[in-house]
Amino acid sequence: MKAASDRAGDGPQPTNRLIRIASAIVLTAYFLYFNLGSLKVHFALDDVGNIDHYHNITPWRLVLAQFLPWRGDPRPMGGLFYIPIYHFAGLNPVPYQAVLLALLLANVYWVYRVAKLLGCCEAAALLAALAVCYHAGLANLYYNAAFVFDVLCCFFFLATLAYYLSIRNHNRLPGPGQTAIFLALFLCALNSKEMAVTIPLIVLTYEWCYHRPAALTSEHLWAWVRGPARMALIAAVLDLLDVYGKISGPDAMTKAETYHPVFTLSRIYAFQSMSFRDLFSAGIWSPGRGAILAIWVALALVAWVRSDLPVLRFLFWFLLIVPIPIEFLLGKAQACLCLLMVGWAIFVAVSLVDATQTIGRAMVRYAHFNHLTRRILEAALIAAIAISWARENRHLQVGIVRDSMASQGFETWDLIQQFPKFQRPRPGSRVAFLSDPLTGIDMWRLAELWVHDLNTQVHVRAEGPLTEQQLAETDYIYTFEGRQMIQLK
Repeated sequence: MKAASDRAGDGPQPTNRLIRIASAIVLTAYFLYFNLGSLKVHFALDDVGNIDHYHNITPWRLVLAQFLPWRGDPRPMGGLFYIPIYHFAGLNPVPYQAVLLALLLANVYWVYRVAKLLGCCEAAALLAALAVCYHAGLANLYYNAAFVFDVLCCFFFLATLAYYLSIRNHNRLPGPGQTAIFLALFLCALNSKEMAVTIPLIVLTYEWCYHRPAALTSEHLWAWVRGPARMALIAAVLDLLDVYGKISGPDAMTKAETYHPVFTLSRIYAFQSMSFRDLFSAGIWSPGRGAILAIWVALALVAWVRSDLPVLRFLFWFLLIVPIPIEFLLGKAQACLCLLMVGWAIFVAVSLVDATQTIGRAMVRYAHFNHLTRRILEAALIAAIAISWARENRHLQVGIVRDSMASQGFETWDLIQQFPKFQRPRPGSRVAFLSDPLTGIDMWRLAELWVHDLNTQVHVRAEGPLTEQQLAETDYIYTFEGRQMIQLK
């Protein structure tokens, strides 16, 4: 068994190609075993709102929004997920869930890839990848397409990091073309969700942990800033443009109360408590301030005791830095912790594999195991850890998560199923729903997506009653008796 992290000077260690192929097959099968059931899940109410939001943006504006971060357009990358699928599949939730699963499976690969580039051995990288295949504490990440922003952000965040690490692992600094590719991936991450603003800090942390200055003198520090730290500083410029848009742009997200940060210690405590509850799959348990402090002290001790494992120190700072954009917002939990799950998965995987190897070396020294027996013991311990994780997640999925999956979409699914029974209103017509079972503008969004034409005028009950003359001028009139849709005109 290899060390939990490649020691300095060891260089890359080759891995049998067949083992990698077999590992990929096992991980894919494990992922599908836990997640194929999400293809049967219906739209969350937020999905309808998300599709309608992007449907009301012209295609050119949606494309341009990808390149104009200072405008503050909210998560334009999400539009490139929703709109193409909506164009071909309408309100059929299966294709949305299928693409979501494809992205999540791609993220499993990125976790493995980033772990390897950080110096983790094969066993630790595979164990981390297995951990993110399914995590019951973040269950809605895997079945609720409304959290595609978190999935996309994780995808591009890890892709950006992997691309940068692949260059730095060859002891090179990015050239002009590589810088452009790095910034393009970074921009895609920024366009997916706000947590991507931490990428420059993460890159800077990586450089400090893996390529720090030879000495803390002004000369060496300046050389480090002009060299290893250069990409982080370049990316920070793009970061500032994006932050400006989120704060001051015409569609600034911070104007909405749910995205308005409150910089208080109580917000930090509330976030830390919720995040540990979900990351530890602890149900209703919420750690107090003492428990939270103890967890961070334990992490620091693990990270700094092993001075030969820079990956642990890097991941310690990763876990502190990554949640900053959501740490001061209200109620960010479960799927919002996607990137934190990645950091924890690699940190714990490296620590556990290192512990099993320590046990194996002790058995060789004190119990006179030979090297083959040691490897079998280490493999058995790692397998036991993986099986225990899988069993616990399956228990939580069957006992808790399936009920949440089954109840998702109860507000709208029976309504969506009725739409195909009626002829779709012709483009440019006037449509009215005199009554509906939904509240607020939810029915308006749903109806607008059904008619699939921005030139069609849709009126719903929440907008108030229509006059006799307006009713006469309306081309299509519908109502609901109970939840049964009826066409009156």
